[in-house]
Amino acid sequence: MFLGVDVLANRLIKYVVRRAVGLPADDLELQRIVGSSRYIIMRKAVGEVASTIVTEKNGHLRCGICLRGPFTRKGLYLHLIRVHGNEILSMIEEKYREISKVYKDNVWY
Repeated sequence: MFLGVDVLANRLIKYVVRRAVGLPADDLELQRIVGSSRYIIMRKAVGEVASTIVTEKNGHLRCGICLRGPFTRKGLYLHLIRVHGNEILSMIEEKYREISKVYKDNVWY
C-alpha cells in the first residue's frame, strides 16, 4: 500500500518534533520515512531544524518559533505539531534544498 505525501509529511513533522523536545527518535525511523537516497542530507536538515524550534530559558522548554512557554516535553511536542506543523515542514524543505545544493556543488563526479 502506498502512503500519501500528507501521511509522510505528518510522520516527518512528528519525528522532527520528537527529536527537538528530547523524546525518543530513532535514525532508522527517519530513513524509513524519507528513504535511503535522501537520508544523509535529510538527517542534517532535520538536525538543524530540530535545534532551532526548541529553546530553553531558565531550565524551562519554550517554543523556538513563537517563544511561548514554559512547556513540559509532551506539552511542547503537542504545541509544535498543532500550531506550527506547516511551518516546521517548510523549514525542513528549505533546509533540505540548501544542504543538497551545497552537497551537490561539492561532490565531484
